[in-house]
Amino acid sequence: MKGLLRHATVTLLEAVSRYPRLKRWLTGVVYRIPALDAGLRTAARRAAYPEARLDVDPTQLPEGSRRSFERMRTRSFR
Repeated sequence: MKGLLRHATVTLLEAVSRYPRLKRWLTGVVYRIPALDAGLRTAARRAAYPEARLDVDPTQLPEGSRRSFERMRTRSFR
């Protein structure tokens, strides 16, 4: 599902960037709705720059770090 949404976001961004007048109009509309603006900026950033996956061996970490790492890893896969 994430891949489909990411692909749709990238395609939409590419389409809007081809039409400067449409981009200017959409930008003006979105700026007037701060929550929508923030959400779209976040979605665009995530689509353009997907998060890097850490390649860490948890067995080499201290106990406290290992627990924190496991919590972060389970949250990122949800």
